Amino acid sequence: MANQNSPEDVKKAKRTSTLPTPPSPKKTKEPTSHKDSGASGFFRRHIGHRPRRSSSVSFPANLPNGLPSSETPAQPIKAVDRVDSMKPQGDGKANEPAPPPAVVVSGADDLEDGAELERKESKGSKIHFAEPSEPRSSLEPRDRQQSSGAKRRPSVFAKSADGYGVDTGVGSKARRLSVHIPQLQIEESRLETYFSLLSRMNKELIGEGGAAAVQKMKSKNVSSGKNKDKVFAVKEFRPWEESEETRQEYEGKIKSEFAIAKSLSHPNIVETYHLCYSDNHTKWHHVMEFCDQGDLNDMVRHNNAAIPLADKNCMFKQLLRGVDYLHSRGIAHRDLKSENLLVDKHGCLKIADFGTSEVFSGLHPGLRNCRRPSLVAPDAVITPCEPGLVGSKPYMAPEVLAHKYPYDPRAIDVWSCGIVYISIILGHTAWEEAIPDNSPGRKNYNVYASTWDAFIAAHGADYQLTKEGPFPKMAATKEWRAFHADPEMLALLFGMLHPDPGRRTTAREAVGSEAVREMECCQQEGYSDDIRTRQRKARHNHGTPKKGKGGLF
Repeated sequence: MANQNSPEDVKKAKRTSTLPTPPSPKKTKEPTSHKDSGASGFFRRHIGHRPRRSSSVSFPANLPNGLPSSETPAQPIKAVDRVDSMKPQGDGKANEPAPPPAVVVSGADDLEDGAELERKESKGSKIHFAEPSEPRSSLEPRDRQQSSGAKRRPSVFAKSADGYGVDTGVGSKARRLSVHIPQLQIEESRLETYFSLLSRMNKELIGEGGAAAVQKMKSKNVSSGKNKDKVFAVKEFRPWEESEETRQEYEGKIKSEFAIAKSLSHPNIVETYHLCYSDNHTKWHHVMEFCDQGDLNDMVRHNNAAIPLADKNCMFKQLLRGVDYLHSRGIAHRDLKSENLLVDKHGCLKIADFGTSEVFSGLHPGLRNCRRPSLVAPDAVITPCEPGLVGSKPYMAPEVLAHKYPYDPRAIDVWSCGIVYISIILGHTAWEEAIPDNSPGRKNYNVYASTWDAFIAAHGADYQLTKEGPFPKMAATKEWRAFHADPEMLALLFGMLHPDPGRRTTAREAVGSEAVREMECCQQEGYSDDIRTRQRKARHNHGTPKKGKGGLF
């Protein structure tokens, strides 16, 4: 008779996994309830010295560095009728193109008719990708891979050559925490708890940056039935670098980013499920919702000419809804760009990557056991961000690139949203850097800033833009005429890209503007049924193609 405790049996027993199989992760939802040498005068008027327009949150009265102690009264964009560019005009013939409404441009006589802005940074319908100020090593020496095979626009999160960079913030890309955060008590799990060895070996790289790589993995306890294709996006962070930071700082930033993302619950924000570790706590991972349609950048890059305006407006509306939710909960993203906007199989746009996010009001979610953040009170104290480069340069607001004064992170999110809208309409970003000089990549913004300077000198800093105009004469350039068919949207866009952050349109004002309310949206989850705030519904086909039908993307 064979020995029951033979060495072969012992080895076989060691190979048998005894780890418990937890239940499949499920989403839970809640109801959403300067100065510069080229333009010193311009930056003295527009950067850091103007009071911010009132919104749901106000600055405290005792901010340092000469920040304003009071705010101007709220001056929202006037509610006027939106011009529908798709509605036939003239005699009502179905195939007759609709003539664009007249747009009054202040100082247009000084601008050459049909002037075209510098387009060196982009060709055709492709979005330009700027080089980083200082390249940073990835997780491992590996070839950069992307689903589209395209060059990606990296975010700036390290000190640049001139000594500026992100030294503050609570995200994983910040080099130092802005405030002392004690050891966060966040539930951690082993990666193998949710993903088998086979799943980890067959992972698929779907995105990569300087701070982390994102892999597609299938959960080990979902193998049959309706959930057989249940997959997750697993964000693996770069290894700890002893020369750069302490291990406590390294792990603290990863946990801080997780706590922020985990605390958010909104249809237009990527769901985050688990914080996991592997290889004896030397590797850290975030397990997140997988969006199988990729990012907005790939969609626009490959299909910009074929995407109808209504679909682009739908995506823009969803973006504003997500940003408004973040700001109402005291969180700013600070790195909004088309690459960080994902789309799921239902055509729902979702904001991703909170590596540079900042908690500007309220208690950090990591100290609340990752619970949902509360609404920011009207009299809540706002913590401004210290000067430093953060984000992707074509999307950075001028006050960030000036790195002279503390700034309100909500205003830079709104600026980035405006640049995103320009990129999906025109197929390229407006400029490479919002710095007013004539060097390559900055010429377009130099023209833009100059037109605002002249407009303010002629009409006053408090002039409220409406669809009737006038507008800064930048609106007369060839490319900006693409927005003339909808003057209400043109007025909103200029408001979101106001060079003075204190007078820039807020996310709440943008969502409530007539232009955005009239945009049809295929995603109705979270919308109010109140007739005063009801949204126009649509059936856009920018999700996974159905049988017998061609999908937009």
